[in-house]
Amino acid sequence: MGKVTLSIYMEEEDKEALQQLADAEERSLSQMAVLILKRAIRQAQSDGTILPPSKEK
Repeated sequence: MGKVTLSIYMEEEDKEALQQLADAEERSLSQMAVLILKRAIRQAQSDGTILPPSKEK
């Protein structure tokens, strides 16, 4: 599975808070955003809000 680029728009204060989190965990801003998104996706799958990815390919 390849990586893709995603652009987002967010409030400046949210970006600054995300940067603080990234700095605290010694991650890049992009790495921190991906980590948070992955956590949210796993939680939604666990809750049944969304389906887990199909194993078929």
